[in-house]
Amino acid sequence: MSLAGALWFAVQDDLFSNGLCSSSPSPSISNTTQDQQSSVSEPIAASETRSVLDELDDLFISQTLHFNRQCLRFIIDFIQARLKKDVFAPGHSLTSAEANILATLACYAQGSLPSKITDRLGIDQTAAGEALKTITKLLADTSPDFITFPNSYNDRMGAAQAFKNLSGIPHVVGVLGYLHVKVSPPLGEERMYMNTLGYHSVMMQVIFDVDGNLLSLEQCCPGGTPEHTVWENSEIGRQFSIFQHGHTWVVGSRSLHGCGHVLTPVEAFRIKSNSALRFNNAHAQLHGRTQQVFGSLKSRFQCLRDIGSIQSPESVACTIKACCVLHNICKKFSVPLPLDFSVEPIHPPSEVVNIMAEQPFDYMEDTKDEMIEMFFNIAEDEGK
Repeated sequence: MSLAGALWFAVQDDLFSNGLCSSSPSPSISNTTQDQQSSVSEPIAASETRSVLDELDDLFISQTLHFNRQCLRFIIDFIQARLKKDVFAPGHSLTSAEANILATLACYAQGSLPSKITDRLGIDQTAAGEALKTITKLLADTSPDFITFPNSYNDRMGAAQAFKNLSGIPHVVGVLGYLHVKVSPPLGEERMYMNTLGYHSVMMQVIFDVDGNLLSLEQCCPGGTPEHTVWENSEIGRQFSIFQHGHTWVVGSRSLHGCGHVLTPVEAFRIKSNSALRFNNAHAQLHGRTQQVFGSLKSRFQCLRDIGSIQSPESVACTIKACCVLHNICKKFSVPLPLDFSVEPIHPPSEVVNIMAEQPFDYMEDTKDEMIEMFFNIAEDEGK
């Protein structure tokens, strides 16, 4: 997983030291059809001795929140430890704080917060809306802790070995992609937000590992921004340019042709051998995982399907980061995806990027050609 084990121990230690971590294990979520309780029932009575989560049935947790019980307990304890109970209005109980956290998670999962959910949790919608802002910022601020790139040599080699075992491509430490979230752009700025699939969006640069854990997250931009521009101006791109991550690659789409340390497919006009075809198939296998990872994000957190009106990319960056933090936590707890999971469509490169890709000089091409010759040239080609 992208998150170092030491961080999880540190988080748990912080929770215990604040008296907010449950001493007994939480029951597992039920996937059977025996639980016939309604997902919306009577409001939960406020109680300091009874957890709000304990009052929720597994059907509500699965269908409304898109988590399992153990994962929710970790998230609630973690947020409560960070909030220190003093963010909410005076007189609010710990139970009320927990209900507000659950309401925030429900809003992420459903894309809105209808009154039937706040009624079920026994809280006021206005208070839940204020808590949503507070908790979203808190989660976004923890993204450097929960979304971490493999910085040590051993971590990089472990990541590279996992990718090589899957695809045969060596020295790959992550897959680079761009998450597009539909928005209604500011008036007069529609063109810069129009992406190559024909809708307005903001985009965020993401790198993930072989299991779909997010490793890097930055650069929330209008959806019409060329991908190579985002990479070249990103902090992680700068780190690769000075070899902070050694002689490693990230796998990217053909729109990133010519970008340093980004491994792109061989252009069709340059394919001269079966080795190049085999490499392109292996590359497609890895880069195609962006559809699965981004699809899982939007299926679990349906607020990412359409955020609505925005004033700037920065105004929605916190929501995207918060959901990405929760995605990594879900991966840690092996939370199953919602039943309506669907993959994200591939965004074709823009016209500007295609022009860039036709430029003749690319210092990465020689390195890529050598790698293809070494790892994808098999004996049957030599006899032809």
